[in-house]
Amino acid sequence: MEQYIQGQSRDLVDQAYTKFVTIMFVTLEKIAQADPKYADIFLLENFAAFQNSLYDLANVVPTLAKFYHQASEAYEQACTRHISMIIYVQFERLFQFARRAEDLMFTIPPEEIPFQLGLSKMDLRKMLKSSLSGVDKSFSGMYKRLQKNLTSEELLPSLWDKCKKEFLDRYDSFTQLVAKIYPTETIPSAAEMREILSNM
Repeated sequence: MEQYIQGQSRDLVDQAYTKFVTIMFVTLEKIAQADPKYADIFLLENFAAFQNSLYDLANVVPTLAKFYHQASEAYEQACTRHISMIIYVQFERLFQFARRAEDLMFTIPPEEIPFQLGLSKMDLRKMLKSSLSGVDKSFSGMYKRLQKNLTSEELLPSLWDKCKKEFLDRYDSFTQLVAKIYPTETIPSAAEMREILSNM
């Protein structure tokens, strides 16, 4: 049907699409702001639904293709925020420790960081023990937290894959940081974490 609309009619239809979709996107953002705790879930589910419903039409109508890409970007941003929150909640102590050490690397050499309050080798070992003992349960907790508030089950596999990738990227950065600051300390490698995650 869309391919038969041309000329002035095409302009009018494109204007209507633009007005309608713009209002829809603004409304989605406003509704999401009403409940900040679930805002990212609300946005990612709605932008995914928008993309799914318009995939074929967006390939034919350039005006809708622009909004399709806008929805895709908004979906990715909401995913990133939501996944970051899930990882942070589950591994808060680990990544707080890393952030404190990274911040100090701007002001002091890496070899002096183990002598800072809360960042000694003993503090590292305690934090690793509390954060990584039973790591499979923590990963399971991440999955359950991701699953808990989603109403769209078909999004779960891709979100879980993004979550695993993001965690592994962050953990790999953490292992590199530990190698710089605490070269004599051994910690579980990113490959070990990848192995555990691949079995889930």
